Amino acid sequence: MVDMNFDLVAIEKLEETFLLQKAAYLIDPDPSLEARLDLLSRIGPMMMENQGRIVEALNSDYGHHSDLTAIMFDVLNVVERSVYVMEHLPQWMQRDSRELDSRIYGSSEAYIRHQPKGVVGNLVAWNFPVDIAIGPLIEMLAAGNRVIMKPSEQTPAVGEVLADMIESTFSREQVWVANGGLDLARHFSRLNWDHLLYTGNARVGREVMRNAAENLVPVTLELGGKNPTVFTEESVRPEHIRTMLGTKLTKNGQLCIGVDHVYVPEEQADTLIEGIQSQIEALMGDYTNSPLNCAVINARQMDRLARYVDDAKGKCERIVELGSPASTDGYCRMPFTIVLNPSADALVSQEEMFGPILPVTTYKDFDSVVAQIQSGERPLGIYIYSDQPERIEQLRSSTSSGGFAVNCASLQGAQASLGFGGSGESGMGRHHGIEGFHEFSNPRGYFELAGDANLEPLCSPHGKATEAFIKSLVGS
Repeated sequence: MVDMNFDLVAIEKLEETFLLQKAAYLIDPDPSLEARLDLLSRIGPMMMENQGRIVEALNSDYGHHSDLTAIMFDVLNVVERSVYVMEHLPQWMQRDSRELDSRIYGSSEAYIRHQPKGVVGNLVAWNFPVDIAIGPLIEMLAAGNRVIMKPSEQTPAVGEVLADMIESTFSREQVWVANGGLDLARHFSRLNWDHLLYTGNARVGREVMRNAAENLVPVTLELGGKNPTVFTEESVRPEHIRTMLGTKLTKNGQLCIGVDHVYVPEEQADTLIEGIQSQIEALMGDYTNSPLNCAVINARQMDRLARYVDDAKGKCERIVELGSPASTDGYCRMPFTIVLNPSADALVSQEEMFGPILPVTTYKDFDSVVAQIQSGERPLGIYIYSDQPERIEQLRSSTSSGGFAVNCASLQGAQASLGFGGSGESGMGRHHGIEGFHEFSNPRGYFELAGDANLEPLCSPHGKATEAFIKSLVGS
């Protein structure tokens, strides 16, 4: 629990740093390509030099966290993203020319140049606390901004490591980390940012957006959601079950773009469940106690998941638990839990899982699945395993989501080159790639008038030149 006096001190330091960065932005409002590349070039070495500390911090915050998962997703993924952005930034910063009517404007030029927004805030989620902090930082710096990030209070060890990493790599006027509790987080969203990114749940996202609206601060919201995965009858095969599990098991299901629930043809339900069971046992043995597994981050999240499972009892056909009983001895862990055909009023049908619970719903008619997905909130991702192009296209064209993946899950969110974000209830805005560069930039329109332009038809008071020009367009 964070001390309230600590938060008061943290708020004062935040406001001081915020004003410092605002002043620094006014002195250098549009950093050169060379200056931006210099900042970006520091990220890769920073991540590699601190990978051991990142691994230790994640283990401390979770109680148990896979070292390889940390290195793969919270270290190397960020390094790859920085390399990609550095390679493409020279092109992204070039002017984007637009067409003009030469009859009036002659050889004049119109173009877009992306300028920095200014000072950008990043409210970071707890599930990928390094990736969500440093990943968007890359595009924010590429766009020429100054950045303050607030790690989740649920990952204090990671927050301390991030603060030390950033302080050792960047000046306070350029990038800074604000650590503290909920009071600091709420104050953070009330500042007059030039842009604010929040990653987390929709309930808090609404609060963040309300606070930002008071200052007309533009926001990017990454909010997750109930991402459906659909199997067609021929696709319930071991290789597809493996890739689905490869996503679902990541961080023990604590993944915003992970598989939330599955639709499977009625006659293939047992094949799917048996396939899941055999693969988990082969890969991990006792799922609950496997050293390959990540812990549920804390008792608060563990209680939430236990409540979902308890609620499902009596509201589904059956529950299959893979692994030993749940335990909070040492750290929080629970079996992989399949809930077959939960009722519509069950919590697992209404709430995002964000853990090792997999609701499985059987269907007879593919159209009914499409209709059910259409009737729900727009998720962060929709996934389909199928060899039928017409089914894939039907699901794609009939639904809306932040991303869409075929014969895999979540990979749309793992690409440095592909804009990532939500739609509707799952969020707004994008980061990653050129979309991230654009998100944290102001697309400033430029017009340069040439000497051979003839503006007389446009100039007031309108007279014969205007009349002649109109006739040339539409006739007498």
